[in-house]
Amino acid sequence: METKITDSKKQSLVEMVDKIDGYLRDVTLQAAQIQRDDSIATALREDFTSTDKNQESFTSRGKRVNERLSEWKLRSEFIDAIYLVNANQQVYYADSEYKLESMLALEAMAHEKPEAFVWAPFNDHNRLVGAKEMLHEPTGKKIGLLIVMLNPERIAKAYSTYGSQEFFMTNAGGLILSNANQQQIGTRFRLPDTKNTVLLERVSDYSGFRFISLFSKSSFHEEIDSLAFFALFITAVTGLLVLILTVIILRRVTTPIARLSNLMGKAQKEIYEKIDNIKTIDEVGRLCVSFNHLITDIQNLIEKVYKVDLLNKEAELKMIKAQINPHFLYNTLESVNIMAKELGSTAIPDMIRLLAAIFRFSISPGSDLIPLKNELQFVLYYLQLAKYRYKERLTWTIDVSEELQQVIVPKLILQPLVENAIIHGIDLIQEQGIIKISAYLHEYDLIVEIQDNGAGLNLSSKDHPSLGIGLNNVKQRIQLLYGRRYGLTIEPALDCGTIVRLRLPINLMKDDEPQ
Repeated sequence: METKITDSKKQSLVEMVDKIDGYLRDVTLQAAQIQRDDSIATALREDFTSTDKNQESFTSRGKRVNERLSEWKLRSEFIDAIYLVNANQQVYYADSEYKLESMLALEAMAHEKPEAFVWAPFNDHNRLVGAKEMLHEPTGKKIGLLIVMLNPERIAKAYSTYGSQEFFMTNAGGLILSNANQQQIGTRFRLPDTKNTVLLERVSDYSGFRFISLFSKSSFHEEIDSLAFFALFITAVTGLLVLILTVIILRRVTTPIARLSNLMGKAQKEIYEKIDNIKTIDEVGRLCVSFNHLITDIQNLIEKVYKVDLLNKEAELKMIKAQINPHFLYNTLESVNIMAKELGSTAIPDMIRLLAAIFRFSISPGSDLIPLKNELQFVLYYLQLAKYRYKERLTWTIDVSEELQQVIVPKLILQPLVENAIIHGIDLIQEQGIIKISAYLHEYDLIVEIQDNGAGLNLSSKDHPSLGIGLNNVKQRIQLLYGRRYGLTIEPALDCGTIVRLRLPINLMKDDEPQ
């Protein structure tokens, strides 16, 4: 990691050197443009052709040339000063004040390479400086010297973003040409303690300057530590993501299997439910689809068996009806009624009348679906007949609105429930028994409640009421007619006794149907 960080710093140093060389090239190009400036070139030619050092002519041109040089200076953020030395060693300049002490050295350097802009390996007033000879094109003779100086603070700012502990620009001999600390410019670069410092160096192919950056080894270790912590963080996050993805994938497998296992347990208790929201098409998804097909087949088979059983019971009932002559039965009961009246009994004729009405309702031909009003009338006959046995121990109330009495219900659906309430509830207590029959709407369905204040529920070992044969037959009959949404439930009443609750769909009789 330390090697990689060092290589990264070296690459950054190369990029920084190229960046500074680019700034120096821009200054060189601007110097070439200054050389071709008409105003400046004209002034130098006039100074060259004038053999005497006429101060008056130089002064008249100086203001114009200095203003032009100032304009060129403003075009670059790095140029701090521009000096133009004519053939008479007179100086035009664009500077806050005249600062130039290395003219002879710069003149000698520029004379060695008259075709190029040369960067000096020394400073002038702590500033980087470069020079180029100005030549007279017809004769090729020197007519002036262009000197450009760079702002040291601007140069330091250019490499301030590099991020090293210290950054130096030196010449080949180690003389510091640029540094953020202005006091070190012009001094010799001293090698630091290599035990605690990392030194990176690069020589510019363009300017020949050396660029040196210093890093403390402690900062390297900090970067290594930060990379290590970053790697640990990425590892932890990756592990967490893998764990989350694993849990999600496992849940996509285990959740359907758990639901399937639960539904199979219900199927053993003859509660058949399908698994829904199957979102996968893998082996687990296909297993769930197969289970749903199996449940559908079982439900269809059960429905067929119940329908066959229902048809058999209807056939038996029709056979019984066919064996009994209703007219003979009614005539016999009427004869008994006449004889009871002749003997002076009042209760027996009423009981026979009620019994005859019950028989007539039970075995009379017609539809198996009747208005709730008729069913309640039949239940009333039954309660009146039972009253002769229980006398004051049996009372009842019927609370059903006129509108709900028009709803169509299965024939003989309430009498088994009332009979169950009397036999298993009222008959087992000594005090007065009350049976309440009520009906109301709930979620667009008809709810009929038969409530008694009898002995209460007979609970199984699992604390659930067990339905007797009569109640179970009523439930199966309703579900065969209307589906598993409907049926009956049984639960204890608030004070005492039992509530049997029927749930039936809302169906109304058409005007042309017989009642």
